[in-house]
Amino acid sequence: RRFRGYYGQRVAVLHSGLSMSQRLDEWKRAKRGLVDVVVGTRSAVFAPLPRLGLIVVDEEQEHTYRSESSPRYDARDAARVRMKLRRGLTVLCSATPSVESYYHGERGDYLLVKLPRRYGTARLPSVTILDMQRQEIPAEGLSEELCQEIHQNLKQGEQTILLMNRRGYSTQVKCTACHATVECPSCSVTMKYHSANNRLMCHYCGYSAPVPDRCPGCGSGFIKYSGLGTQRVEEVVRERWPQARVLRMDMDTTMRRDSHERLLGQFRAGEYDIMVGTQMVAKGLDFPNVTLVGVLTVDQMLYSEDFRSYERTFSLVTQVVGRCGRADKPGRAFIQTYTPENPILVAAASQRYEAFYREEIESRRFHLYPPFCRLYCVGITGEALEETEAGAKRLLELMKERLREESQDLPVRLLGLSPGAVFRVAGRYRYKILLKTVRGPRSRQLLGELLETAGKELPRGVAVFIDPQYDSGL
Repeated sequence: RRFRGYYGQRVAVLHSGLSMSQRLDEWKRAKRGLVDVVVGTRSAVFAPLPRLGLIVVDEEQEHTYRSESSPRYDARDAARVRMKLRRGLTVLCSATPSVESYYHGERGDYLLVKLPRRYGTARLPSVTILDMQRQEIPAEGLSEELCQEIHQNLKQGEQTILLMNRRGYSTQVKCTACHATVECPSCSVTMKYHSANNRLMCHYCGYSAPVPDRCPGCGSGFIKYSGLGTQRVEEVVRERWPQARVLRMDMDTTMRRDSHERLLGQFRAGEYDIMVGTQMVAKGLDFPNVTLVGVLTVDQMLYSEDFRSYERTFSLVTQVVGRCGRADKPGRAFIQTYTPENPILVAAASQRYEAFYREEIESRRFHLYPPFCRLYCVGITGEALEETEAGAKRLLELMKERLREESQDLPVRLLGLSPGAVFRVAGRYRYKILLKTVRGPRSRQLLGELLETAGKELPRGVAVFIDPQYDSGL
């Protein structure tokens, strides 16, 4: 909408919400030179503009720029390579850049341009960290202090955003007799309860099942629902403030074509007072009447096993806090957490990116993580557990043998074999091997040769691939 306001109809849009015929029409317009600007999601980096001179990657730190299915690529890397070949310019934009990008900017590999102040007269919001261990939190997950702020916003006719980074109604269905949880038959994750259709759903493969009256294991009727999702938060807000107009933004409410744009447009027009959503409400939104943001839970994300967990949590909290106070009205944000002393949350609350970066870059340097090495994740998947495990062990042995030959001129650290963070997804078991080495064509050639060898020696049905989310750098 904004770009068409400047350039009229010489703007094309490419994203998966379009039908195949619509995407083909936009692709042909770009190919024929009938447009000057293409706006789109990850795959738009390949738009066939004949006189391409600039690619802008907004929110460049987002992990969703990496495709985790074939073809596997990182749109940021594709943008850099494409512009290098075309002698054009790539611009990476973010209020919370990835650690690797900021490191290359400081070293002079990239041109680093800082915007230290907000646009116009807008000021940074005041941020309060609420210690959940020191106050009684009801089962609904909203502290009394945050509820008072929401009530005040409603009285003043101002809008509120509540971030709950888990969708569904309850995050766990558990038998209180035998303590078993209801798991997806195809994935090693618990099913989530969705009140909209009164069913259990798997958020990985989409499997759905009716809610059990009794425990499938022991037959007990003592079934407990625990944990909060966006559906439950929406229900709590509606019950507590029946006069409020509440909008929920998550994967369940935005599946229909154009629903995302339509719902955000209605919120911008003032048709809703409170928006409850997952991380899709945290970034890139500009609503002048939003003066209050509540972050209901971030602790689970903060302590995940990924070495980028601190970076992603800092980015998410900083970005969602930045959604309020973007015009003349002052903004305020409240972060609920059980670890209020965590330096990542303290830095995010004060919007101090450089303080976070200094601490994070030293930790990466000490533990030898990107940008100080190239970290490859070799993934092994298969439908049969025994064959997949045997294939993973065989690949590890092949890597050890080959690396002994190459270790003299190619420094490598092999971190070993481990199950995936989610061991089974859509009926396929997953293992991973982490490998630290230096950047350059030699390491890429070595991995390519290993994959070629693995394709010949591993059992049929066992697939091997390089996970691009760990492959970042120049």
